[in-house]
Amino acid sequence: MAGAIAVAGQFTAGHSAAESAASTEASDPAFAPVDDNGLPVLNLPEDTEPAAAPADPEVSDECRADRGDQRSGQGVIAAFNYAYYNRRDGVAARALATPTSTVTPAPELQTFIDKLPQGTNYCLRTVELSDGVFLVDLSVMRPGVPVERGTQTVTTAKIDGLWYVDVFK
Repeated sequence: MAGAIAVAGQFTAGHSAAESAASTEASDPAFAPVDDNGLPVLNLPEDTEPAAAPADPEVSDECRADRGDQRSGQGVIAAFNYAYYNRRDGVAARALATPTSTVTPAPELQTFIDKLPQGTNYCLRTVELSDGVFLVDLSVMRPGVPVERGTQTVTTAKIDGLWYVDVFK
């Protein structure tokens, strides 16, 4: 159909973009005039009710970069990243992994750590998917470079009362 413009499921034949915007604006008060690119500008009413609290108070959107610990799966993930990014210590990071972990040996970890520029920072968010399995959202902030974000699944294991990272996918 030559000369037709599809707008939200309707075909308007022979109208210019300005006429389409004007007819849309006239028929729907939520639309205001178009912007410089010809796109409609929404004129939505202000939200008068406060936002609802999160349904699950246990899930935190907080990005953390603390020392962590070996008292929980989340704690050991934080401890591993602290050893890697803050302490810059491959031996300490590898010591927080199970003996059969997919984590590379300490000398290789140290090689990767040494390639990070001084001043590199990080933060991570963890959400427990199942017992000992976490979705980890890691943000790495290198000086002068945009933030790099990556998501991975980390499996942890409890051995002799202490938690260790095991598998990174």
